[in-house]
Amino acid sequence: MAEDYYERLGSILKDRLNSDEDPFASWDPHDGRGRKAGNRTERRPPPRTAKKPELIAVPAELSADYAVLGLPPGSSLAECKSAWKKLMMKCHPDRIEGDQEQKNEAARRAAGITEAWRRISRWFDTGIVS
Repeated sequence: MAEDYYERLGSILKDRLNSDEDPFASWDPHDGRGRKAGNRTERRPPPRTAKKPELIAVPAELSADYAVLGLPPGSSLAECKSAWKKLMMKCHPDRIEGDQEQKNEAARRAAGITEAWRRISRWFDTGIVS
């Protein structure tokens, strides 16, 4: 019986290897969504991939405004708005505890952040840098 087994296996392999087709091309051990361990199948989610944000070509005059918001030039309007909100929550003069000089400094910084946001949003709306 062992000889018949090996002869049959040899004929299958010979048939596969004599053709020009790749014998392993149709073989797929798993699709990556799960794995079998014992008598149960575990589901695995696909791997997470970080998406790089797409940058838009912007005028050079707006580079300083993007720097104020802490973003690379050409970030989307939604990213700019999110960065503006975070900075304003952090740097707003009403949130600063201290003397009047610190509040004035916070007010100047908040005004600069808001002006940068306004210039960027104005450019997205009208296409004009002002």
